[in-house]
Order: sequence, then C-alpha cells, then structure tokens
Amino acid sequence: MRDASALVISVKSHSLSIMDNGRFVFSFDRAGRLYTAYRDGHTFIRGLSGIVVEKWHEEGEPWAPKRIRVLTEEEKRAFLSELWAEISEVVMAFRRGRVRVEVFGKGGGGSGEELDRWLEKILAWDAHAYARDQERFLSVYKPISILPPDQYLALVLQVTEGCHWNKCAFCDFYRDRRFRIKTEDEVRRHIAAVKEFLGDSITLRRSLFLADANALILPQERLVRLLEIIHEAFSFEGGQEALEGIYSFLDAYSGMRKTVEDFAALRSWHVKRLYLGVESGHDQLLRFVDKPGTAREALEVVSRIKAAGLSIGVIILIGLGGDAFFEAHVRDTIALLNEMPLDRGDILYLSPLYVHPGSDYEEKARAFGLRALTPQELKHQIRRIREGLRFASSAERPRVSLYDVREFVY
Repeated sequence: MRDASALVISVKSHSLSIMDNGRFVFSFDRAGRLYTAYRDGHTFIRGLSGIVVEKWHEEGEPWAPKRIRVLTEEEKRAFLSELWAEISEVVMAFRRGRVRVEVFGKGGGGSGEELDRWLEKILAWDAHAYARDQERFLSVYKPISILPPDQYLALVLQVTEGCHWNKCAFCDFYRDRRFRIKTEDEVRRHIAAVKEFLGDSITLRRSLFLADANALILPQERLVRLLEIIHEAFSFEGGQEALEGIYSFLDAYSGMRKTVEDFAALRSWHVKRLYLGVESGHDQLLRFVDKPGTAREALEVVSRIKAAGLSIGVIILIGLGGDAFFEAHVRDTIALLNEMPLDRGDILYLSPLYVHPGSDYEEKARAFGLRALTPQELKHQIRRIREGLRFASSAERPRVSLYDVREFVY
C-alpha cells in the first residue's frame, strides 16, 4: 500500500469517491456500484450494462482523436479484481484512521458508522458480483444503444423498443430488434423492475429518459397516459429524491405530427428537452443516407418545440457524406442552424461519424466513391460550422459540444 496519508474519501449525497493524491480516483454510487475510475492517465467508465470503456490521449499526436476502446471480458475481470484489491486496502486504512474524509452537502454517509456501511457495500462488488449484475441488467432492459451526452446518467425507461424507421444508412443502433410500443401494464412492470434493479443506485440518476430511438412517435393521448404512469412512480417536484425532468429523442419526420399545443402539453408533464437528429441541412445528403424528413421539416419541428417552451438538443453528423458532400454539408447546415430559434437553454451537438464495417453507409460510400474524412478534415469541418454560426447575442447562444458516440455507456 502506498502512503496512506495521501488517501482521501470524498462523500456526497449520491456518490463516494476514493482518491490517492492524483494517482487514482474511484467513484461509486450509493449501492456500491463503480461508475467511473481514473488511474495513470486513463479513465474507465462502467455502465449498468456491465460494459467498461477505457479513454485516454496519446502524447505527441495533436491530430489524433481520443483513444477509446471497450475492455474485453477477460480485461474487465482483471480490472475489477485489481480495483477490489485496492479498495480493500483503502478500507483497512480507513478503519485504522489513516484516511482523510471530506463530506459535501447533506444526505447521509458522513458519519463513521454510515461511511463504514457504504464501504462494506462497495466491497461486496467483486468481479463475480459485477458479472451477476450484468445478467440482471439484461433481464430488465434491452440494450440501451445510445443517449445524448448530457443524459448519460439519466434513469432510462424503455417505453418503446427499437426505432420505428430503422433505415438510416449510418445507424445500426437498433438493427437487433423490431420496433414495439409497450402496453401500460408492460410499462408499469418495467418501472418496477428498473427500481428493483437500481436500488440505491437510483439516487445517482437525476433525470429520466424515454427510450428507445423515438418514444415520441406515440400518439399524443397514449403518450400522455404513459407520462401519467411515470408520474405515479417518480417525483419531479421538491425533495432530494425528485428527478429534474423528462427527456427523449425525436426525429423531424414524426415530429411534424405534433403541434405546438402537443409539445406544450408535454411540458406540463415535466418534459424538459427533446433531441433531434438533424444530421445535415443538405437535403440531397439526407436522401443519400435514407434519413426521413427534410431540412425544412427539421426547422419547423424545432420552431414548434421552442414555441411550446421546451429546450432542444440538435445533433449534426460531422463527416457525413465524406469528401463529396463536404462543402454542401457545411454550407447548408450552417444556413439551417442559423435559422433555428436556438438559445442558451439549448444544445448543439457536433457528432463525428463512425462507420461500422459492413454497414449500409459503407456500401453506399463505396458505390458512390466517397472518401471518408481524415481526423484533420473532421476537425476542420467542425471549425467551419462553429465559425459560421450566428446567434442574436453571445449571451443567448446555445451550448455547442462534441458528441463522440464511442464514449457512451449505460
């Protein structure tokens, strides 16, 4: 064990972190599950699904993207076993009074007895316990394919499964399942199973996300009824356990079915922000990748959402269409975004395209002679779009952020 005087346990109402003078930082939720770890310049994120993603930057490669990979099952077991051994040493040091404890906020866990119980929970999660937890996850959820970055720690409810369109050439997130809308009874059972599975981990989840790809495809009356059921199970007003809002994906094609009044009604049920995969402002490119809807429809849907008082997350695919569509993609995307009534409550996500081998997009690109953009060209396209944005004032401009889908875990 290294110098115990450098050890710190940081306690918050919903999480506990163990630190060793910058050498490592391990963070756990109230049920004792690991959710992030930092060690020797590498960050590890463990999802409820059991996946562990490793992220790091290589030195001396200014144009290289962040290195991201998923640990193999063998690597994951070794990583979790090593982590458990280190945590065991920290717990022993804590019980000998050789660890500094810092408590932030309220919510319990600060007293020696409470903290000891929390640490016992963490110790119960060895590699075998995590493996069993992974099996439990798959009995509660279909795989959670993707979420917006600001919702990675949301509590996900799969009121629908799959994608109603499921034909976009660049997307294979939902090819493993058929689209299905759950009945009211199924949603109730799903909520109960999610609550039981998460246990005290639920306190780490501060928002609720309606999955899968487009839960808002539901007819308005049916959607409102499901929101009623959700409100029977979760609190959204007052109290430490209250969730701060409801979020979901949407696409322009199905979004055109809803009126301003429909969106306003969702706001009354604590729906806060909807995420629209616009992808590009160039209609020819949208048709090329089999994306439903047009740039004008995307603008109309965003305008309705904003008129209803909701926030919007707009997603643009960087590198879509490769070299052949570079200029048209940049030009028309900038023009479209500048027409949208976006403000500081909104988010503009610029998401680099990652093509899966054997995907429809790869075949189309090969047939059309498209060349994928280099890392330098991707960064150049991002810079061009950012520099072309014009909003009413800097104080009112939306947040612009990178959305790297490789980092996603749930």
